Amino acid sequence: MRPRVKYPKWLGLALATAWVGIIGLLTFPIASDEVRTENATTLYDQNDQVLARYSTNDSYWRLPPTLEEIDPNFIRALLAIEDARFYSHSGVDIPAIGRALKTWHSSGQAKSGASTITMQLVRQYKPRPRVLKSKAIESLAALKYELVFSKDDILEQYLTRISYGSNIQGIEAASWRYFKKTPRQLTWDEIALLIALPQAPEARRPDRHPVAAKAGRDRILSKLVDEGVLTEQLAREAKDVPVPQFINDFPSDAEIGAPLLSARDRDVHSFIDPQIQQSAHRVLAQSLGQQDRAVNASILVVENKTRNVVAQVTAGARDHEGGWLDLTRAIRSPGSTLKPFIYGLAMSDGQAAMNSTIRDAPTRFGAYQPENFNRRYHGKVRLQDALKHSLNVPAVAALDQVGSARFEALLTSAGAIPRFPKHRDEDSGLSLALGGAGMTAVDLATLYTALANDGVAKPLNWEFEQSREEVGVQILPPDMVQKITEVLTSATPPQGRLPGHLSQSRSAIAYKTGTSYGARDSWAAGYAKDHTIVVWVGRPDGAPRPGETGRESAAPLLFDVFDSLTDRSERPLRIVDNRIRESKAFKTSLDAGPQISFPSDGSEVLIRNSRKDLRLRAQSSKDLRFYVDGEILDAKYGAATFKPKSAGFYTLKVVDSDGRSSLSRFRILLADNLAHAPL
Repeated sequence: MRPRVKYPKWLGLALATAWVGIIGLLTFPIASDEVRTENATTLYDQNDQVLARYSTNDSYWRLPPTLEEIDPNFIRALLAIEDARFYSHSGVDIPAIGRALKTWHSSGQAKSGASTITMQLVRQYKPRPRVLKSKAIESLAALKYELVFSKDDILEQYLTRISYGSNIQGIEAASWRYFKKTPRQLTWDEIALLIALPQAPEARRPDRHPVAAKAGRDRILSKLVDEGVLTEQLAREAKDVPVPQFINDFPSDAEIGAPLLSARDRDVHSFIDPQIQQSAHRVLAQSLGQQDRAVNASILVVENKTRNVVAQVTAGARDHEGGWLDLTRAIRSPGSTLKPFIYGLAMSDGQAAMNSTIRDAPTRFGAYQPENFNRRYHGKVRLQDALKHSLNVPAVAALDQVGSARFEALLTSAGAIPRFPKHRDEDSGLSLALGGAGMTAVDLATLYTALANDGVAKPLNWEFEQSREEVGVQILPPDMVQKITEVLTSATPPQGRLPGHLSQSRSAIAYKTGTSYGARDSWAAGYAKDHTIVVWVGRPDGAPRPGETGRESAAPLLFDVFDSLTDRSERPLRIVDNRIRESKAFKTSLDAGPQISFPSDGSEVLIRNSRKDLRLRAQSSKDLRFYVDGEILDAKYGAATFKPKSAGFYTLKVVDSDGRSSLSRFRILLADNLAHAPL
């Protein structure tokens, strides 16, 4: 029998310790994404300056810095105080542990710590009771961290997660909250306070406990002198500086009104021009401050050449439902703002020109009968006048001719997709001319920026990370866009303003207003040489605002923002030539003959025996004659009275003075002949 080999006791102990260590490391499987936590986000402008900052969902101010963004003196001082051998140990500082145990044994109490920065980081991710068992667990976890992350990465995580009192975590947030500055250039008194605070975050908060904060800071300054980091003279000067006794607020969207770009789970480097953003926000705030009723508004400003969104403002009362929402992305009725594109499509098809005539008269399109805003009609008008004065019936007639499906496809190709109700009827396409489908301010900005770029539509650019050169879509020919621009430029400006071509102080503005049903949404969209602006005014809950139109509510804001831009001296847009030239008439359904309004073809009409007369109506620009089953009726102003002899089927024929006719076959039902007939 072979004798058993005997190993020294120290070797057995070392092997056992190694096995425990291996098992311990396997117990803490740490992957990179498991220690990444949500950080507060920052919105930067086009100059990479901070516009606004937003806390995490759990209301912490946690901002991740990089070592290059932190004062080197702070890093040197921090390591001297907290972990002098940080870059040489493997997560656990054995000499520091030995020193701590020796002090504990000699004095009977713990007077010096042995936690490395890595171990403190472990504790930040998963706090544990301050007992010996926790130290062992944190030591094993720290060893694992060192295997996964680099030293610089660990230090950056530590300077992101370390607590500075209240809901402040990390040196970036602490530097701003206490000193209103970044940690790039810190004074020695600030460095010492930022090192002392994490040692007792709540007890040393300078805004609540200034005496304790100063004592802790001064103690760190003395230690820095002992470690040779700081001279006695610099330490004395730093101790004479009072500690800050209040907390600074971060820049917020309440100051600049840009919540759209802040609604991200990451930092955003936007194209926002701070000067334009602040000007637009100031214009909006002043206007809303003069309102008698709660109202909100939003403004988008786009740089035409690049399609960059240089200002995005939303503001208004936040004490009513939806008042805190970003309304540049809210789906609302666009009112009449799409009319220029309808006429542009009709002209590009060769069906009409801007000086073509079109009928403005009461007209029914199937079951849909639009009305002009003021319920006044002008008969035969030029297309450019119908657009300039935003007449409703001609716009619907033009859409009827070019086809609502085709127009919807044009909008979709431009990236401005109309949102129709879930249950669309056959006439909902025509209502698109008057705001019958939902769109957003972003959609309108995309469309009007296309007009400012010779009819080429591209997506808007919001931030550097997503900016790319998109292939444009030619939604309208350049010559048609120029004609539209001429008409929109000649539109009457808001009250108290000169037309653009009469003012040398600013450029001409091509613009269009829109008002949705019930005055729920007031719009103004316009463009000059360098910028396109879209303004929306209304209530977030969609409540009616009687008497508030796009011209009265939104257009003044549009002009105010244009006035605040730096491109006032830009070359004015070309003005419309108002001389009348002969052109072919734009044929609509009204030109095909009279239209029978009532009763419609195939309808059933219920009447009472006590009153058997029926009022028949038709529409036309000509004189009309009414016939029922060949018998002529007395007619006046497009209406005639018919007294049916009995229930049954009848045929109505309406003939105009040019000999064109329309037919309607309907059925008369008598109430006395029907069971359960309504009164």
